[in-house]
Amino acid sequence: MPLFGPPVIAQLEAKRDIQGLIKALAHKDPTIRSAAADALGPIRDPMAVEPLAALVYDEDAGVRRAAVRALSARGGIRVVEPMIVALQDKDAGVRGVAAQAVYRRLMMDPDQEARKATAAALGRIRASDAVDPLIKAIQDPDETVRVAAVKSLATIGDVAAVAPLIVLLAREQYRARTTGRSSLTIERAAGQALDALCDENAIEALEEAFIHDDAEVRELAVRRLARIGSPLVAKTLEARLDDENPIIRRSAARGLAELGWKPPSQEVGALYWAALRDWRRCAECGAPAMPLLVGAFPRAEAHERSDILEALVSLGWEPSEPDATAAAFWASKGDWDKCVEVGLPAVEVLDGIVKNAPRWRERAAAAAALHALGQERPAPFARIQLVQHALGVLDADGTEDEKHASLTTFLAEEHQFEPSNKQKVEWCQCGYPSTRVRKGGARELITDLLGFEQSGEDPAIYFCPSCDTRLTAAGTQPS
Repeated sequence: MPLFGPPVIAQLEAKRDIQGLIKALAHKDPTIRSAAADALGPIRDPMAVEPLAALVYDEDAGVRRAAVRALSARGGIRVVEPMIVALQDKDAGVRGVAAQAVYRRLMMDPDQEARKATAAALGRIRASDAVDPLIKAIQDPDETVRVAAVKSLATIGDVAAVAPLIVLLAREQYRARTTGRSSLTIERAAGQALDALCDENAIEALEEAFIHDDAEVRELAVRRLARIGSPLVAKTLEARLDDENPIIRRSAARGLAELGWKPPSQEVGALYWAALRDWRRCAECGAPAMPLLVGAFPRAEAHERSDILEALVSLGWEPSEPDATAAAFWASKGDWDKCVEVGLPAVEVLDGIVKNAPRWRERAAAAAALHALGQERPAPFARIQLVQHALGVLDADGTEDEKHASLTTFLAEEHQFEPSNKQKVEWCQCGYPSTRVRKGGARELITDLLGFEQSGEDPAIYFCPSCDTRLTAAGTQPS
């Protein structure tokens, strides 16, 4: 009869005999090894980590399960590798215990190094059931954990990660634009992961991102879809041509262009060319282009508005509503009375012409229309009524002498010069009054009748509103 029997695990546990329990881990009886491992779990003594880790290779599945349970109770970076080994165990029970330990314990471990090592290891073994926990980990507060999770998702290759990665990248890019504090490391890792994942198999996953409430996410999803370069994406991109976001529309259209796609109808063609902001070709699609052109006008840049109006005119369109588009349309035709009839919606259009029109006659006509609307501006005309009258006389029938006589009388009545003091008027090369000459020969521009531009504290520069000539008291200069 043996002198000593098998260890009594309950007694060792009660005494917290760590050394005795560790020794029992090597007992030949698997039941004792399992019991010793279970007893060590709650104690969490660091001395037990290595002996317990060795048991994940034990020949008995029950022992391996007990070892995993004990290690998971402790957590920390030292248990990561044994847990990863257990995830690949041939026994489903061991794998199940390990999965619960890894995904519920180690992926949320207080130690960021443990979380990072776990995320990286899951990618290394291509753990297909780790996708959901890794997707959660891309929102981890620690950047190194996020990067490890992103890289592992790319390695595993499950397209379920595509939409979450799109969201992650879109938000990092938004932060970069708005705060300048985004993580380039995260951006680079997410971009590379999407490069690896976004092929034909990812089309459906990318489509899921189209319903996201964040336009940045939808835009990035469309761009990624367009880069796939497969005919399979054409229908999906085509459906994005009428998205409410113009950037998404343009991204979809560019993707279709790269595919060599051709619009299947005039309706789709109008959407396609409008998305690319090719207004002439949009108009070539006929009637379906009209509402797109009209809708685009208020949001278009100033340099595009003339192209849109030209496209509308080519379609025989005329305004039916008193809005900014109508005002711009009538202004393009030089019908300033119609602009005034539009009312206050015309003000912004007229202001733009007053400030930016290349010809001073257009500026004067727009300024006169603003005056008629009770919206007179202090620049670029000091007294637009005088300018308007002088241009009217100049444009009327009659000889040059008759026009000069009429203008001279008018200017005297408006106190722009004093004939009684032997002052006289000199004329621009086009016949417009520009300068008063005093009795002693001093010359002064008649600034109330001229257009002017001024920047900051610099002296004003004056122009003839009839022919655009730049004027000085000493003479004229080419415009």
